[in-house]
Amino acid sequence: MRKLFALLGMLVLVLPVLFGVTKAANVTDLHWVTRNDAPIPFVRMVFSLSSPVHATASISASGTSTTLVLKNATLAGAPTSIVMDDGIAKSATLSQQGQDTLVKIETPKAIDVEDLKVFTLKKDTVNNKPYRMVVDIQKKGVAPRENYYGKKPVVEAKSAVAAKPVVATASAEVKPVVPKETPKPVAKVEKPKANSPAKTESKEGPKKPIVLPTIPEKPVPQSVSYRTSGGIKGKIIVLDPGHGGSDPGAIGPTGLQEKQVTLPISEYLKSILEAKGAKVILTRTTDVDVYGPHASGVDELQARVNVANANQADAFISIHINSFSNPNVGGIATYYFDGSEQSKKLASSVQGQIADHSGFNGDRGIQPGNLYVLRHSFMPSILVELGFISNPKEEGHLKESSTRQQFANELAKGLEIYFGG
Repeated sequence: MRKLFALLGMLVLVLPVLFGVTKAANVTDLHWVTRNDAPIPFVRMVFSLSSPVHATASISASGTSTTLVLKNATLAGAPTSIVMDDGIAKSATLSQQGQDTLVKIETPKAIDVEDLKVFTLKKDTVNNKPYRMVVDIQKKGVAPRENYYGKKPVVEAKSAVAAKPVVATASAEVKPVVPKETPKPVAKVEKPKANSPAKTESKEGPKKPIVLPTIPEKPVPQSVSYRTSGGIKGKIIVLDPGHGGSDPGAIGPTGLQEKQVTLPISEYLKSILEAKGAKVILTRTTDVDVYGPHASGVDELQARVNVANANQADAFISIHINSFSNPNVGGIATYYFDGSEQSKKLASSVQGQIADHSGFNGDRGIQPGNLYVLRHSFMPSILVELGFISNPKEEGHLKESSTRQQFANELAKGLEIYFGG
């Protein structure tokens, strides 16, 4: 691993030669957020750029100071210092050094190359987003949650070294060479106490008008009277295409982004369910953040939950693709919030239809999960992980329109079984 990063460091030194002289970039903004909704919490820094940049990163011998060099980049509007998360990445300072912008990040604990991810995002003219460079720093000393992966995490021993090797990233013009996104989000937020508004069940009953998938202006209800039987016709179902906008989600070996898969599957599923008589709302219909760009993890996830709660949905389905550091890991799983029998029933009905999808590594079962969207929705809710984008074979299938349509058909069948149709 250390030899690989050293080689990448040498590669980055010749990138300007390979690509020729690049246009000077302006660093126009910097946002950060703590993502506690991930299996390993991390701080994400997003640099807004006027054009692509080449960059290198290095970690000090002590491990508590990381330096990012944005080549041929000028500070032009971005803050020169920010205070972040004391438990993960305390602060960052930006300074101009000749033609380059230097970013110095201080961490409370020593980090290694495995804790640092750097990748780039191209300019998005549709959603009016600039070129961006993203830096993720994972919290040190936190093992991935066992119930997320379905097995105990492997902890690798690290040898002591005098200095740590250079980590390199490519420009926004080429595929990232370092990034491997963290696995799918698992929240730490506590479930409402026993005296919180309870989920109530009724077979029929008046439903409130459909609310557009944005943050509702009116107060979000504190309970939902949902229906669980009588067939799928007339049921209100909210579909949540995972990630989107400034958050690409997990990224596959060839650069496929999770958000590029979850939305098409949700759109196919919406059409199928509407043909069966259901009323279907998507939390997002384009490549956008539901709450807004660079929101905190909690705000973004709560915005998705708000769509379901405000629409008095009968079921909430969050659609994701899994990821793991081992590219051989694969398969399909469905998560539900432990303690909700209806959610467990919904998970079982859906998993029974998607588990044996051809070309994927089999059935990973239904699993209780502490995911934020499951904990805070007031109706039966599940989160499906339709394969592993980190698995080259499964990533290849996820690129295919036929695979996405098949998953949508299977999900629809599972919902139909759940509602007794």
